[in-house]
Amino acid sequence: MAQLPTTAKKLKLRNVQSIADGFALRIDGVPQIMALRVSNPDRVILDLQATEIAPEIHNTILAVNRFGIKQVRIAQFQKSPAIARLVFDLSSDVPINLLSSFDSGQGLFRLRLAGTVSANPSIALQALQTNPPTNFASGKAIVEGLSFNGYGQLVIKASRSISYQGSFDSRNNTYTFRIPNSQIAAQLRRPLLGSNSPIEQIRLNQVGDMVDVSIKTSSGWQITETGRANPQEIALQLVSLGATAISAKTGSQPRINNSGLSNQIAQIDNRSTGQSGNSKQIVVIDAGHGGPDVGATRGGIYEKDIVLAMSQQLGQILQQMGYGVVYTRTKDEDLDLEPRVQIAENVNASAFISIHVNSLDANVSMVSGVETYHAPNASLGKTLAELVHQQIIAGTGANDRGVRSARFHVILKTSMPAILVETGFITNPNEAAKLVSAAYQRKIAEAIAMGVNQFLKSYQR
Repeated sequence: MAQLPTTAKKLKLRNVQSIADGFALRIDGVPQIMALRVSNPDRVILDLQATEIAPEIHNTILAVNRFGIKQVRIAQFQKSPAIARLVFDLSSDVPINLLSSFDSGQGLFRLRLAGTVSANPSIALQALQTNPPTNFASGKAIVEGLSFNGYGQLVIKASRSISYQGSFDSRNNTYTFRIPNSQIAAQLRRPLLGSNSPIEQIRLNQVGDMVDVSIKTSSGWQITETGRANPQEIALQLVSLGATAISAKTGSQPRINNSGLSNQIAQIDNRSTGQSGNSKQIVVIDAGHGGPDVGATRGGIYEKDIVLAMSQQLGQILQQMGYGVVYTRTKDEDLDLEPRVQIAENVNASAFISIHVNSLDANVSMVSGVETYHAPNASLGKTLAELVHQQIIAGTGANDRGVRSARFHVILKTSMPAILVETGFITNPNEAAKLVSAAYQRKIAEAIAMGVNQFLKSYQR
Protein backbone atom coordinates (compact mmCIF):
# COMPACT_ATOMS: atom_id res chain seq x y z
CA MET A 1 0.00 0.00 0.00
CA ALA A 2 1.36 3.39 -0.94
CA GLN A 3 1.02 6.19 1.59
CA LEU A 4 -0.18 9.41 0.02
CA PRO A 5 0.89 12.78 1.41
CA THR A 6 -2.03 14.49 3.10
CA THR A 7 -3.13 18.07 3.36
CA ALA A 8 -3.24 19.69 6.80
CA LYS A 9 -6.99 20.23 6.66
CA LYS A 10 -9.64 17.62 7.35
CA LEU A 11 -11.10 16.14 4.17
CA LYS A 12 -14.79 15.59 3.39
CA LEU A 13 -15.99 12.48 1.53
CA ARG A 14 -19.29 13.37 -0.14
CA ASN A 15 -20.03 10.42 -2.40
CA VAL A 16 -18.79 7.01 -3.57
CA GLN A 17 -19.77 5.71 -7.01
CA SER A 18 -19.08 2.55 -8.99
CA ILE A 19 -17.61 3.42 -12.40
CA ALA A 20 -16.53 1.38 -15.43
CA ASP A 21 -13.06 0.48 -14.15
CA GLY A 22 -13.44 0.86 -10.40
CA PHE A 23 -14.70 3.53 -8.04
CA ALA A 24 -14.87 7.32 -7.89
CA LEU A 25 -14.77 9.13 -4.56
CA ARG A 26 -15.95 12.73 -4.46
CA ILE A 27 -13.58 14.27 -1.94
CA ASP A 28 -11.83 17.61 -1.55
CA GLY A 29 -8.26 16.33 -1.36
CA VAL A 30 -5.95 13.32 -1.40
CA PRO A 31 -6.49 11.06 1.62
CA GLN A 32 -3.86 8.97 3.33
CA ILE A 33 -5.08 5.36 3.14
CA MET A 34 -4.52 2.44 5.49
CA ALA A 35 -5.48 -0.93 3.96
CA LEU A 36 -6.26 -4.31 5.48
CA ARG A 37 -7.58 -7.56 4.05
CA VAL A 38 -9.67 -9.79 6.34
CA SER A 39 -10.98 -13.31 5.75
CA ASN A 40 -14.10 -15.21 6.86
CA PRO A 41 -15.85 -13.42 5.26
CA ASP A 42 -13.35 -12.12 2.74
CA ARG A 43 -13.22 -8.33 2.54
CA VAL A 44 -10.86 -5.40 2.04
CA ILE A 45 -10.95 -2.47 4.46
CA LEU A 46 -9.73 0.98 3.42
CA ASP A 47 -9.43 3.60 6.16
CA LEU A 48 -9.20 7.18 4.87
CA GLN A 49 -7.31 9.19 7.46
CA ALA A 50 -8.39 12.73 8.49
CA THR A 51 -11.60 12.28 6.50
CA GLU A 52 -15.20 13.01 7.46
CA ILE A 53 -18.14 11.35 5.71
CA ALA A 54 -21.12 13.42 4.62
CA PRO A 55 -24.08 12.49 6.88
CA GLU A 56 -26.21 11.37 3.95
CA ILE A 57 -23.80 8.55 3.01
CA HIS A 58 -22.89 7.41 6.55
CA ASN A 59 -23.85 3.75 7.09
CA THR A 60 -24.86 3.26 3.45
CA ILE A 61 -24.20 0.33 1.12
CA LEU A 62 -23.17 0.60 -2.53
CA ALA A 63 -24.14 -2.51 -4.52
CA VAL A 64 -21.41 -3.54 -7.01
CA ASN A 65 -21.63 -7.25 -7.99
CA ARG A 66 -18.64 -7.12 -10.32
CA PHE A 67 -14.82 -7.10 -10.12
CA GLY A 68 -15.25 -9.87 -7.52
CA ILE A 69 -16.80 -7.26 -5.20
CA LYS A 70 -20.35 -7.73 -3.92
CA GLN A 71 -20.81 -4.36 -2.24
CA VAL A 72 -19.07 -1.46 -0.53
CA ARG A 73 -20.09 -0.43 2.99
CA ILE A 74 -19.45 3.22 3.83
CA ALA A 75 -19.27 4.59 7.37
CA GLN A 76 -17.61 7.12 9.66
CA PHE A 77 -15.33 4.74 11.51
CA GLN A 78 -13.96 7.32 13.94
CA LYS A 79 -14.77 10.94 14.71
CA SER A 80 -11.63 12.15 16.46
CA PRO A 81 -9.27 11.86 14.73
CA ALA A 82 -11.62 11.50 11.78
CA ILE A 83 -11.39 8.22 9.84
CA ALA A 84 -13.73 7.25 6.99
CA ARG A 85 -14.00 3.51 6.35
CA LEU A 86 -14.84 1.71 3.11
CA VAL A 87 -15.41 -2.05 3.44
CA PHE A 88 -15.30 -4.00 0.16
CA ASP A 89 -17.19 -7.28 0.64
CA LEU A 90 -15.64 -9.79 -1.79
CA SER A 91 -17.37 -12.65 -3.55
CA SER A 92 -14.20 -14.69 -4.08
CA ASP A 93 -10.74 -15.08 -2.56
CA VAL A 94 -8.65 -13.35 -5.23
CA PRO A 95 -5.90 -10.71 -5.04
CA ILE A 96 -7.14 -7.14 -5.39
CA ASN A 97 -4.91 -4.51 -6.99
CA LEU A 98 -5.99 -0.87 -6.88
CA LEU A 99 -4.44 2.06 -8.75
CA SER A 100 -5.35 5.54 -7.54
CA SER A 101 -5.26 9.04 -8.98
CA PHE A 102 -6.75 12.42 -8.03
CA ASP A 103 -8.46 14.94 -10.34
CA SER A 104 -8.31 18.23 -8.41
CA GLY A 105 -10.47 20.00 -10.98
CA GLN A 106 -13.41 17.65 -10.46
CA GLY A 107 -12.59 16.75 -6.86
CA LEU A 108 -12.55 13.03 -7.74
CA PHE A 109 -10.28 10.43 -6.21
CA ARG A 110 -10.35 7.36 -8.47
CA LEU A 111 -9.61 3.80 -7.42
CA ARG A 112 -9.13 1.70 -10.56
CA LEU A 113 -9.00 -2.09 -10.42
CA ALA A 114 -5.98 -3.19 -12.39
CA GLY A 115 -7.07 -6.83 -12.39
CA THR A 116 -5.47 -9.89 -10.86
CA VAL A 117 -1.71 -9.38 -10.83
CA SER A 118 -0.91 -12.84 -9.48
CA ALA A 119 -2.49 -16.25 -9.77
CA ASN A 120 -1.60 -16.97 -6.14
CA PRO A 121 -4.75 -16.46 -4.02
CA SER A 122 -2.67 -16.59 -0.82
CA ILE A 123 -1.53 -13.01 -1.30
CA ALA A 124 -3.24 -11.17 1.54
CA LEU A 125 -3.38 -7.71 -0.05
CA GLN A 126 -1.66 -6.25 -3.07
CA ALA A 127 -0.05 -2.86 -2.61
CA LEU A 128 -2.35 0.10 -3.05
CA GLN A 129 -0.42 1.87 -5.78
CA THR A 130 -0.67 5.58 -6.37
CA ASN A 131 -0.09 8.26 -8.95
CA PRO A 132 1.26 10.85 -6.46
CA PRO A 133 0.87 14.64 -6.79
CA THR A 134 3.81 16.52 -8.21
CA ASN A 135 4.90 17.75 -4.77
CA PHE A 136 5.49 14.20 -3.52
CA ALA A 137 8.89 14.01 -1.82
CA SER A 138 11.60 12.34 -3.88
CA GLY A 139 14.34 9.98 -2.71
CA LYS A 140 14.48 6.41 -1.50
CA ALA A 141 13.20 5.12 1.81
CA ILE A 142 15.91 3.52 3.95
CA VAL A 143 14.91 0.14 5.40
CA GLU A 144 16.49 0.60 8.81
CA GLY A 145 15.72 -2.67 10.55
CA LEU A 146 13.38 -5.35 11.83
CA SER A 147 12.37 -5.95 15.43
CA PHE A 148 9.75 -7.69 17.56
CA ASN A 149 7.24 -5.63 19.52
CA GLY A 150 5.16 -6.58 22.55
CA TYR A 151 2.21 -7.83 20.49
CA GLY A 152 3.77 -10.85 18.82
CA GLN A 153 4.56 -8.85 15.69
CA LEU A 154 7.66 -8.53 13.52
CA VAL A 155 7.95 -4.88 12.47
CA ILE A 156 9.84 -3.68 9.39
CA LYS A 157 10.89 -0.06 9.92
CA ALA A 158 11.90 2.55 7.33
CA SER A 159 13.05 6.17 7.34
CA ARG A 160 9.91 7.38 5.52
CA SER A 161 6.57 6.17 4.22
CA ILE A 162 6.74 2.91 2.28
CA SER A 163 4.44 0.73 0.23
CA TYR A 164 4.84 -3.00 -0.33
CA GLN A 165 3.58 -6.13 -2.04
CA GLY A 166 3.40 -9.41 -0.14
CA SER A 167 3.23 -13.04 -1.23
CA PHE A 168 3.43 -16.46 0.43
CA ASP A 169 5.16 -19.61 -0.79
CA SER A 170 3.46 -22.50 1.01
CA ARG A 171 6.06 -25.01 -0.19
CA ASN A 172 8.76 -23.68 2.13
CA ASN A 173 6.63 -21.56 4.49
CA THR A 174 8.27 -18.34 3.29
CA TYR A 175 6.75 -14.87 3.09
CA THR A 176 8.25 -12.29 0.72
CA PHE A 177 7.65 -8.54 0.92
CA ARG A 178 8.87 -6.29 -1.89
CA ILE A 179 9.34 -2.61 -0.96
CA PRO A 180 9.72 -0.31 -4.00
CA ASN A 181 11.83 2.88 -4.10
CA SER A 182 13.92 1.80 -1.12
CA GLN A 183 17.36 0.64 -0.07
CA ILE A 184 18.88 -1.32 2.81
CA ALA A 185 20.55 0.71 5.56
CA ALA A 186 24.31 0.33 5.88
CA GLN A 187 23.87 -0.61 9.55
CA LEU A 188 20.74 -2.73 9.34
CA ARG A 189 19.20 -3.77 12.69
CA ARG A 190 17.65 -7.22 12.90
CA PRO A 191 16.49 -9.43 15.78
CA LEU A 192 18.45 -12.37 17.15
CA LEU A 193 16.60 -15.61 16.39
CA GLY A 194 16.80 -18.15 19.20
CA SER A 195 16.23 -21.89 18.93
CA ASN A 196 12.55 -21.47 19.91
CA SER A 197 11.89 -18.50 17.66
CA PRO A 198 8.76 -18.64 15.45
CA ILE A 199 11.01 -17.37 12.63
CA GLU A 200 13.78 -19.54 11.20
CA GLN A 201 15.36 -17.08 8.80
CA ILE A 202 15.21 -13.44 7.66
CA ARG A 203 16.90 -12.30 4.46
CA LEU A 204 17.05 -8.86 2.84
CA ASN A 205 18.22 -8.34 -0.74
CA GLN A 206 18.67 -5.16 -2.74
CA VAL A 207 17.12 -5.69 -6.19
CA GLY A 208 17.65 -2.53 -8.20
CA ASP A 209 15.73 0.24 -6.43
CA MET A 210 13.66 -2.28 -4.45
CA VAL A 211 14.24 -4.22 -1.23
CA ASP A 212 13.06 -7.82 -0.98
CA VAL A 213 12.43 -9.09 2.54
CA SER A 214 12.14 -12.87 2.85
CA ILE A 215 10.87 -14.39 6.11
CA LYS A 216 10.72 -18.14 6.72
CA THR A 217 8.56 -19.18 9.67
CA SER A 218 9.07 -22.24 11.84
CA SER A 219 6.70 -25.20 11.56
CA GLY A 220 3.37 -24.44 13.18
CA TRP A 221 3.61 -20.68 12.70
CA GLN A 222 2.28 -18.31 10.07
CA ILE A 223 2.31 -14.59 9.29
CA THR A 224 -0.74 -12.40 8.80
CA GLU A 225 -0.68 -8.76 7.74
CA THR A 226 -2.16 -6.12 10.05
CA GLY A 227 -3.57 -2.63 9.60
CA ARG A 228 -0.89 0.04 9.40
CA ALA A 229 -0.96 2.66 12.15
CA ASN A 230 2.41 4.05 11.00
CA PRO A 231 3.15 4.49 7.25
CA GLN A 232 6.86 4.01 7.97
CA GLU A 233 6.31 0.51 9.33
CA ILE A 234 4.99 -2.86 8.16
CA ALA A 235 3.70 -4.91 11.10
CA LEU A 236 3.50 -8.67 10.55
CA GLN A 237 1.52 -10.70 13.08
CA LEU A 238 3.03 -14.05 14.05
CA VAL A 239 0.32 -16.61 14.79
CA SER A 240 0.73 -20.05 16.32
CA LEU A 241 -1.45 -22.53 14.44
CA GLY A 242 -1.75 -24.74 17.51
CA ALA A 243 -2.42 -21.99 20.06
CA THR A 244 -5.23 -22.44 22.54
CA ALA A 245 -6.77 -19.67 24.60
CA ILE A 246 -6.57 -19.65 28.37
CA SER A 247 -9.63 -20.77 30.28
CA ALA A 248 -10.52 -19.60 33.77
CA LYS A 249 -11.02 -22.52 36.12
CA THR A 250 -14.12 -21.99 38.24
CA GLY A 251 -14.07 -25.21 40.24
CA SER A 252 -16.37 -28.19 39.99
CA GLN A 253 -19.43 -26.65 41.60
CA PRO A 254 -22.38 -26.07 39.24
CA ARG A 255 -22.80 -22.64 40.83
CA ILE A 256 -20.34 -20.51 42.79
CA ASN A 257 -21.96 -18.30 45.40
CA ASN A 258 -20.72 -14.77 46.05
CA SER A 259 -19.52 -15.77 49.52
CA GLY A 260 -17.72 -18.96 48.52
CA LEU A 261 -15.29 -18.40 45.63
CA SER A 262 -13.15 -21.32 44.62
CA ASN A 263 -9.42 -21.00 45.25
CA GLN A 264 -8.94 -22.16 41.67
CA ILE A 265 -11.06 -19.41 40.16
CA ALA A 266 -8.33 -18.44 37.68
CA GLN A 267 -5.01 -20.11 36.97
CA ILE A 268 -2.84 -18.75 34.19
CA ASP A 269 -0.15 -20.51 32.21
CA ASN A 270 1.94 -17.71 30.66
CA ARG A 271 3.41 -20.16 28.14
CA SER A 272 -0.01 -20.21 26.42
CA THR A 273 -0.44 -16.48 26.03
CA GLY A 274 2.05 -15.92 23.22
CA GLN A 275 3.52 -13.11 25.42
CA SER A 276 6.14 -14.62 27.67
CA GLY A 277 6.49 -12.51 30.80
CA ASN A 278 3.82 -10.01 29.70
CA SER A 279 1.14 -11.13 32.15
CA LYS A 280 -0.43 -7.67 32.34
CA GLN A 281 -1.71 -7.94 28.78
CA ILE A 282 -4.63 -10.21 29.65
CA VAL A 283 -8.18 -9.67 28.45
CA VAL A 284 -11.04 -11.26 30.37
CA ILE A 285 -14.00 -12.18 28.17
CA ASP A 286 -17.32 -12.62 29.90
CA ALA A 287 -20.08 -14.46 28.04
CA GLY A 288 -23.27 -13.34 29.77
CA HIS A 289 -25.77 -15.70 31.44
CA GLY A 290 -25.42 -19.50 31.14
CA GLY A 291 -27.00 -22.68 32.45
CA PRO A 292 -30.62 -22.19 33.55
CA ASP A 293 -30.16 -18.43 33.12
CA VAL A 294 -30.71 -18.37 29.35
CA GLY A 295 -30.86 -14.58 29.02
CA ALA A 296 -32.90 -12.99 26.23
CA THR A 297 -34.91 -15.44 24.10
CA ARG A 298 -36.95 -15.52 20.93
CA GLY A 299 -38.32 -18.53 19.03
CA GLY A 300 -36.17 -21.03 20.89
CA ILE A 301 -32.99 -18.95 20.44
CA TYR A 302 -31.07 -18.24 23.65
CA GLU A 303 -28.80 -15.31 24.40
CA LYS A 304 -26.46 -17.56 26.41
CA ASP A 305 -25.59 -19.61 23.30
CA ILE A 306 -25.02 -16.63 20.99
CA VAL A 307 -22.72 -14.79 23.38
CA LEU A 308 -20.69 -17.90 24.21
CA ALA A 309 -19.97 -18.44 20.51
CA MET A 310 -19.01 -14.77 20.06
CA SER A 311 -16.80 -14.86 23.15
CA GLN A 312 -14.85 -17.88 21.95
CA GLN A 313 -14.26 -16.30 18.54
CA LEU A 314 -13.18 -13.06 20.22
CA GLY A 315 -10.72 -14.95 22.41
CA GLN A 316 -9.15 -16.71 19.45
CA ILE A 317 -8.68 -13.42 17.59
CA LEU A 318 -7.19 -11.62 20.58
CA GLN A 319 -4.77 -14.48 21.17
CA GLN A 320 -3.67 -14.30 17.55
CA MET A 321 -2.92 -10.62 18.23
CA GLY A 322 -0.64 -11.72 21.07
CA TYR A 323 -2.82 -11.19 24.14
CA GLY A 324 -3.52 -13.59 26.95
CA VAL A 325 -7.20 -14.51 27.19
CA VAL A 326 -9.26 -15.63 30.16
CA TYR A 327 -12.90 -16.68 29.83
CA THR A 328 -15.36 -16.43 32.70
CA ARG A 329 -17.10 -19.46 31.19
CA THR A 330 -16.31 -21.78 28.30
CA LYS A 331 -19.43 -23.93 28.45
CA ASP A 332 -23.13 -23.72 29.28
CA GLU A 333 -22.81 -23.26 33.03
CA ASP A 334 -24.41 -20.99 35.63
CA LEU A 335 -22.19 -18.32 37.17
CA ASP A 336 -23.07 -15.46 39.53
CA LEU A 337 -22.00 -11.90 38.80
CA GLU A 338 -19.41 -11.51 41.55
CA PRO A 339 -17.31 -14.54 40.49
CA ARG A 340 -17.04 -12.99 37.04
CA VAL A 341 -15.59 -9.86 38.61
CA GLN A 342 -13.22 -11.87 40.82
CA ILE A 343 -11.85 -13.77 37.84
CA ALA A 344 -10.76 -10.48 36.29
CA GLU A 345 -9.34 -9.16 39.56
CA ASN A 346 -7.39 -12.34 40.31
CA VAL A 347 -5.56 -12.29 36.97
CA ASN A 348 -4.95 -8.51 37.07
CA ALA A 349 -6.62 -8.13 33.68
CA SER A 350 -5.92 -5.15 31.46
CA ALA A 351 -9.49 -5.10 30.13
CA PHE A 352 -12.82 -6.78 30.85
CA ILE A 353 -15.30 -7.38 28.01
CA SER A 354 -18.81 -8.62 28.79
CA ILE A 355 -20.87 -9.73 25.79
CA HIS A 356 -24.67 -9.76 25.74
CA VAL A 357 -27.70 -9.75 23.43
CA ASN A 358 -30.48 -7.20 23.89
CA SER A 359 -34.27 -7.63 23.90
CA LEU A 360 -37.49 -5.63 24.18
CA ASP A 361 -41.20 -6.36 24.31
CA ALA A 362 -42.82 -7.95 21.26
CA ASN A 363 -44.66 -4.72 20.40
CA VAL A 364 -41.35 -2.92 19.71
CA SER A 365 -39.76 -5.59 17.54
CA MET A 366 -38.63 -2.99 15.01
CA VAL A 367 -35.89 -1.71 17.36
CA SER A 368 -32.37 -2.88 16.43
CA GLY A 369 -28.77 -1.93 16.94
CA VAL A 370 -25.71 -2.05 19.16
CA GLU A 371 -25.25 -0.42 22.56
CA THR A 372 -21.95 -0.34 24.46
CA TYR A 373 -21.83 0.41 28.18
CA HIS A 374 -19.22 1.60 30.66
CA ALA A 375 -19.51 2.36 34.36
CA PRO A 376 -20.41 5.94 35.39
CA ASN A 377 -17.40 8.25 35.73
CA ALA A 378 -15.02 5.58 34.38
CA SER A 379 -12.91 7.60 31.96
CA LEU A 380 -10.81 4.70 30.67
CA GLY A 381 -13.87 2.48 30.49
CA LYS A 382 -15.59 5.14 28.41
CA THR A 383 -12.61 5.36 26.05
CA LEU A 384 -12.55 1.58 25.65
CA ALA A 385 -16.31 1.56 25.03
CA GLU A 386 -16.04 4.28 22.39
CA LEU A 387 -13.22 2.54 20.51
CA VAL A 388 -14.96 -0.84 20.53
CA HIS A 389 -18.33 0.66 19.63
CA GLN A 390 -16.90 2.57 16.66
CA GLN A 391 -15.33 -0.62 15.35
CA ILE A 392 -18.57 -2.61 15.65
CA ILE A 393 -20.70 -0.01 13.89
CA ALA A 394 -18.15 0.41 11.09
CA GLY A 395 -17.52 -3.31 10.73
CA THR A 396 -21.13 -4.51 10.74
CA GLY A 397 -23.22 -1.57 9.55
CA ALA A 398 -25.52 -2.12 12.54
CA ASN A 399 -27.77 0.62 13.85
CA ASP A 400 -25.80 2.89 16.19
CA ARG A 401 -27.60 3.14 19.55
CA GLY A 402 -24.64 4.81 21.18
CA VAL A 403 -22.17 4.50 24.02
CA ARG A 404 -23.84 4.73 27.42
CA SER A 405 -23.07 4.52 31.13
CA ALA A 406 -24.84 2.07 33.44
CA ARG A 407 -24.37 0.44 36.83
CA PHE A 408 -24.14 -3.17 35.62
CA HIS A 409 -22.39 -5.15 38.34
CA VAL A 410 -19.64 -6.66 36.20
CA ILE A 411 -18.46 -3.29 34.87
CA LEU A 412 -19.15 -1.31 38.04
CA LYS A 413 -17.17 -3.58 40.40
CA THR A 414 -14.13 -4.34 38.21
CA SER A 415 -11.04 -2.19 38.82
CA MET A 416 -9.72 -2.39 35.25
CA PRO A 417 -11.30 -0.72 32.16
CA ALA A 418 -14.52 -2.67 31.61
CA ILE A 419 -17.36 -2.59 29.09
CA LEU A 420 -20.57 -4.46 28.38
CA VAL A 421 -21.55 -4.83 24.73
CA GLU A 422 -25.19 -5.39 23.75
CA THR A 423 -24.52 -6.83 20.30
CA GLY A 424 -28.07 -6.59 18.93
CA PHE A 425 -31.76 -7.20 19.61
CA ILE A 426 -32.91 -10.81 19.54
CA THR A 427 -36.48 -9.48 19.47
CA ASN A 428 -35.90 -7.91 16.04
CA PRO A 429 -36.40 -10.71 13.46
CA ASN A 430 -33.83 -9.37 11.00
CA GLU A 431 -31.19 -8.78 13.64
CA ALA A 432 -31.90 -12.13 15.31
CA ALA A 433 -31.17 -13.87 12.01
CA LYS A 434 -27.78 -12.12 11.93
CA LEU A 435 -26.95 -12.83 15.55
CA VAL A 436 -27.25 -16.59 15.06
CA SER A 437 -25.05 -16.45 11.95
CA ALA A 438 -21.46 -17.60 12.52
CA ALA A 439 -20.24 -15.13 9.89
CA TYR A 440 -21.93 -12.19 11.62
CA GLN A 441 -20.68 -13.35 15.02
CA ARG A 442 -17.20 -13.36 13.51
CA LYS A 443 -17.65 -9.77 12.29
CA ILE A 444 -18.60 -8.62 15.77
CA ALA A 445 -15.73 -10.55 17.35
CA GLU A 446 -13.22 -9.04 14.91
CA ALA A 447 -14.56 -5.54 15.53
CA ILE A 448 -14.38 -5.90 19.31
CA ALA A 449 -10.84 -7.27 19.04
CA MET A 450 -9.72 -4.34 16.89
CA GLY A 451 -11.16 -1.87 19.40
CA VAL A 452 -9.55 -3.63 22.36
CA ASN A 453 -6.22 -3.77 20.54
CA GLN A 454 -6.43 -0.06 19.71
CA PHE A 455 -7.19 0.74 23.36
CA LEU A 456 -4.46 -1.41 24.90
CA LYS A 457 -1.83 -0.02 22.54
CA SER A 458 -2.70 3.52 23.64
CA TYR A 459 -3.69 3.03 27.28
CA GLN A 460 -1.57 0.17 28.65
CA ARG A 461 -1.74 -0.43 32.36
